[in-house]
Amino acid sequence: MALVALAGVRPAVAQVPGAPTPAGGSSQTVEDIRDNYRIHVGPFYMNPALLLKELGVDTNVFNTAEDPKTDFTATVTPVADVAVPVARKALFKATVGADFVYFGTYASERSIDPQVRVRAEGYIHRVTLFAEDAYLNTRERPNYEIDLRSRHLENDAVAGVKLQATPKLSGEIGARSAETRYDADAYFNGTPLQQTLNRTTSGAVGAIHDRLTPLTSVGVKFDRLRDTFPYSPGRNSDSYRIMPGVEFKPKALIRGSAWVGYRSFTPDNPKELPAFSGLVADVGLSYTLLGSTTLGASYFRDLTYSYEVEQPFFVDNSAGVSIRRELGGRFDAIVTGDRHRYDYHSQLTAALPKADGRVDTTWVYGANVGYRLNSAARVGFGVSYYTRNSTLVNSVQYDGLRFGVTVNYGI
Repeated sequence: MALVALAGVRPAVAQVPGAPTPAGGSSQTVEDIRDNYRIHVGPFYMNPALLLKELGVDTNVFNTAEDPKTDFTATVTPVADVAVPVARKALFKATVGADFVYFGTYASERSIDPQVRVRAEGYIHRVTLFAEDAYLNTRERPNYEIDLRSRHLENDAVAGVKLQATPKLSGEIGARSAETRYDADAYFNGTPLQQTLNRTTSGAVGAIHDRLTPLTSVGVKFDRLRDTFPYSPGRNSDSYRIMPGVEFKPKALIRGSAWVGYRSFTPDNPKELPAFSGLVADVGLSYTLLGSTTLGASYFRDLTYSYEVEQPFFVDNSAGVSIRRELGGRFDAIVTGDRHRYDYHSQLTAALPKADGRVDTTWVYGANVGYRLNSAARVGFGVSYYTRNSTLVNSVQYDGLRFGVTVNYGI
């Protein structure tokens, strides 16, 4: 939704290492692409769009507790889905886009942030072979912990096989390799981000799905991954997740998915890095009441690596609610509220063991009123207020307001 852009950060799960994703199984079939993509030129099917994520004012550009700076800002994102189906034997897909971020006064905050996702699938009777790679090169903040816009690369690749055992039951398994790299000159609060956050993730991911109805399926996701830090080997670890869940297609009464399970995190050096085991979740559901009011709810919980040297990770508990109401004609209104709670865990050899009680909480409230030009275009005006506090660190306690125009336009 438009308010995500006004909040000023990408989704807070962006830095989660090895979050379980489906190993295979494209959400779009060859028939869907041929029917729904708007442009068809030879073998190419295309869905281009242009997003004005933000055109307005940010009252706290650097997220500082003292002397906040105000600036005019704009973010424009051209993006396109491109697909090449090969009869019923293969499908090649790509999503290509970039954020063009502009600040009127503070040129240091300007950036161009490209991202590309490519996927190839081959079909052999009940077997689907797949390979996918996602690339992101951005200066956007990775979550609500780091208030610095710093250049970093994220590359995530997976390849594997999916078996459709029966018309309703399927399983998939794949190998995953991911990398996160920060620039050598990226420092935040005196800590080089390259030292604490550069890492590689590798291992196996998989899922089993059972389609109960045409619109509902249940399943379980699982992974076993290893994280390796080239500049901080004391953070090296192994982990596994098991997450049962349910998925609802967009035409279902309830839409979205809910995955809740267990994660075990085992460091290579248990005398230095604390272990973790417990509940993890990834939930995003919505329900439309009487055709005019859509209620949404989300919840995320998992371990996330921190840039702090003596507090190597925190448990992210993020919850959100949203209400979208049609106002008549083509007008609508959206109201959102999100809470991000970060519970920090300290090194066992930390100089300040009491810091293990640190909890940072960020609240984000938003409202947006929009007008739909057609089924593919919406113009809105939004306001977002955010505030952050910490039980131990005064320097990260601040608030800010962002307001402006947003436009979603599908060509």
